[in-house]
Amino acid sequence: MKKNNTNKIKKRFGDRYDGRRVRHSDPTNVIIPFIMKTRNDAQVEFDAEIDVSNIEERIRERRKNGETISFLDYFFTALIRTVAEYPRLNRFIAGRRLYSRDDLSLSIVVKKEMNIETEATPIKMIFEKDSSVDDVAELLQKTINANKGGTGIKNDTDKLMNVLNRLPRFLFSFVIDFLTFLDFYGHMPKFIHRISPFHTSMFVTNMGSIGSGPIYHHIYNWGTTSIFIAMGTKKKLRVIDKNGKIVEKKVMKLRFVADERIGDGFYLSKALKYFTGLFLHPEILEQKAERVLEDDQI
Repeated sequence: MKKNNTNKIKKRFGDRYDGRRVRHSDPTNVIIPFIMKTRNDAQVEFDAEIDVSNIEERIRERRKNGETISFLDYFFTALIRTVAEYPRLNRFIAGRRLYSRDDLSLSIVVKKEMNIETEATPIKMIFEKDSSVDDVAELLQKTINANKGGTGIKNDTDKLMNVLNRLPRFLFSFVIDFLTFLDFYGHMPKFIHRISPFHTSMFVTNMGSIGSGPIYHHIYNWGTTSIFIAMGTKKKLRVIDKNGKIVEKKVMKLRFVADERIGDGFYLSKALKYFTGLFLHPEILEQKAERVLEDDQI
């Protein structure tokens, strides 16, 4: 089993506390951040469709055996497995330079209670890059459960926002501008990075949980998120299989918004094909990753 861990590689001058400089990429990648200066400038949008039939069947089997498992657990695991195989997805632009992120984190917005009065809160979770679906389920459910239950529960992100919201407008603006300046040069306080859901590998929104289709969600200029994924509702389709028979399958539509500066289109399309293929083989996600690759251009 081949495993590599960038955290074991000694940092060099020019690296950040949260990532390593990508030094051996195409020369175009050096120029592009000076032309397209923000993630909004560089965002590209694309759709994908995943066949969730096998995953849903596997979930039903496991629940009959008394196991607590959800589709979101498999979805997150598929994202993690894809980054393990295609590590250039875990890149970000900061200070006009391209970096490979040290950890693998996923952010999602959690609705504390399913009504219009209750607020939502963003959460970020850091996962091991070889995680199995059971590893993911344990951390995901623990984190989500800790952030549900009404307006009285506050996580660290909520607490920071509450403090900032009490500041006068000019002071609030100064704090955000100052933190943006520090982040540009890689000197933002680490505790801000730890709780910020916008300093993450990918941000996921589950529109299907509220019965909605997916949207193209912008990626934020604040933070270092390079990929935003929106999940939609699951729908049944009748299709003709390779034997000419009409079969029914269940699919989910996804919409992605990505910072095109982190990698070329061919690499991103290969990664997307690998990601969608994982949903046909839930057994792969139930095992730890056989290999975890590191960014080969740092």
